[in-house]
Amino acid sequence: MKGVKLVLIFVVIIAVVAGLLYFISTTANKSKSDKLELINKRYGYSKGVIVRLQSYKGHSIEVKYQIGNKDYKYGGGWDSNPHGLRKGDSISFRYALDAPEMIVTELDEGY
Repeated sequence: MKGVKLVLIFVVIIAVVAGLLYFISTTANKSKSDKLELINKRYGYSKGVIVRLQSYKGHSIEVKYQIGNKDYKYGGGWDSNPHGLRKGDSISFRYALDAPEMIVTELDEGY
């Protein structure tokens, strides 16, 4: 009887963890698709400078750029780096004209 309870508790814990991971994954994908949808409505192209590029324990990037007279800083992820870009290099991106803080860099799939 104790063994059955233990197995049942273990199954419930695994189900809860799997459900949380699924929820986090779908929320992140929805957020990324919403961002791309906003950018795709009205967009412009520009260039910025890579301030930080990390490929250890995930892919993250930080880009400084200027639209008009306003400075922006973007922090996000990246999918591939076919040109071997590094910190200090110039990077192209597409941004939403209505929300210039929303960008997608040339390293993202949606570019």
